Amino acid sequence: MFKFAEWTKNYKKPLCEITESIGEAGNLEAESMRLLRMHDICTEAYEDENCEPTASVHECLKMFSKDIDPETKEWIIPEEEIRKRLDLREKRIFTIDPITAKDLDDALSIEQITDDVFEIGVHIADVSYFV
Repeated sequence: MFKFAEWTKNYKKPLCEITESIGEAGNLEAESMRLLRMHDICTEAYEDENCEPTASVHECLKMFSKDIDPETKEWIIPEEEIRKRLDLREKRIFTIDPITAKDLDDALSIEQITDDVFEIGVHIADVSYFV
């Protein structure tokens, strides 16, 4: 975070004072916080002083628990939603996201079509149902 200190007509760029640093560019936590702040998404109400989730987070998420299978702990997606999409769950698809990724949404698949022909699929997860 910064605030403007001075910007006169003789300066091509304003002088600024850094008021808060959220971390280094490229750092996953810092970049996540930058995106949250850039879009005015408040996180303070959901974190304690150690940036750990508070009970209010779990309270806010309770409304979504009806969509989770109690045995498998997987999301239950309605059949009508599945019918709207290309269902590739039976294919062997593997993520190409880095080990540090918080979301696994980029993937590849390889399928042998004939003895010398292979189909390579590039997949980006469509999570719009959950948004």
